[in-house]
Formats: sequence, C-alpha cells, structure tokens
Amino acid sequence: MPRRTKEEAEATRESVLRAALDLFSEKGYSRTTLNDIAKRIGMSRGAVYWHFVNKEALLAALIEFAHNYKEQLVETQIPDIQTLADLRDAFVMYARVVAEDELIRKFEFFMHFQMEWSQELLTETHKKLTEIRQSPLEEFKTCFENPQIAPLLKEGTDLDQLVVTLAAFWMGTCNMFLGGCPFVELSSADEQATDGQWRLDLVQAIANGFDLIMNGVLKRENDE
Repeated sequence: MPRRTKEEAEATRESVLRAALDLFSEKGYSRTTLNDIAKRIGMSRGAVYWHFVNKEALLAALIEFAHNYKEQLVETQIPDIQTLADLRDAFVMYARVVAEDELIRKFEFFMHFQMEWSQELLTETHKKLTEIRQSPLEEFKTCFENPQIAPLLKEGTDLDQLVVTLAAFWMGTCNMFLGGCPFVELSSADEQATDGQWRLDLVQAIANGFDLIMNGVLKRENDE
C-alpha cells in the first residue's frame, strides 16, 4: 500500500506540473495562480501546496520535469555521446523533439514568450535548480572534453565560449521557430505552419548552424 501511495503522489505531482505548463503557456507565468492550477485538475489549492511550497518552487520543478522528459526522448535514440557525430546527432535530435513533441514545444513556447522574469525570480529559480542538477552548459561542456572529441578541436579553443555560442544559436533559432518566423522564406509550401505562417525548418536550421559553428573550431588536415 505505501508503494501505491507514493506512485499516486508522483502521478498527482506530474498532473500539477502538466496543468501548470498548460496555463503558463496560455496565460503567462505571472497571470497564473496556484488556485488556477488546482481548478484546472479539480484539486484543492492545499493539495497543490502539499507538492510545491510556492509558485517559484513549482517553476523550478517544471523546468526540471521538462528537462528530464526531453533527455529521455533524446537518449532513446542516442544513449551515449562519445564522438563528434554523436554530439551532432544529439544536438539535431533536441531540435526534432522541440519540433515534434507537443509537451516540449509547449514548454519552449512558454519559456520563450510567456515567462516574465524578474531578477528576484531568476535568482530564486537558479538557486533551486542548482540544488537539483548541474548546469546544462556545464553538462554540454563535458561533451567537448571527451577524449574522442577534444583532439579534434583547434589548439586554444575556448570551450566556455564555444558552448555559449552554440547555446545562443540554439535559443535564437528556437525563438524564430516558435514565433512563426514570418520573415523566413522556405522553398516548399508543404512546410507552412497550419496557421498559414511560414515556419522555419528547425531541424535543418539547427543541423546547418551546428556545422557552421563547429567548422570554425575544428582542426583541418594541414593543422596536424
């Protein structure tokens, strides 16, 4: 029985997170209350507070939930990153997940367009997330330190700057995709969004951008 109770609590917690994501993406973070979330899934506000002491804690948990969900989707296709080809495939797979998975696309839309950050909220959320897991950028950096990847980079390559550049490219391209990117002309009418807006091919754009950035830091044959 205790095991069942724990499983039910986890299921309820996930229901709260999914309801929060729905409302945050619809109304925005600041305009959504814990009471709104409770009503969405037919719970009392006290039941929501039992899982999350405040909305800031819920936000941190939602970010972690979406991160883990995304990681699971990618790892089913690319379980281990050992080579540069693995890293490229993973980078592109993340784009495919955003483009094709409804929950992740909704989460990214919320984070890009419906999240109203304040300095206080940034600080509090960062604090809670660092208690949960390592920084995503630090995780990404360890890939370039892999013994099969590191020797391919030009001597003196600044890994911190490389990671930041790839992350900035990723965020900017996702922003263009999620926003409909009306100023990007595609070659095929088949790639139009259902709302009639031209939409960037996120997977292809991410693949091309990764190659362009990496071409600037990879050794060439005559560099040996």
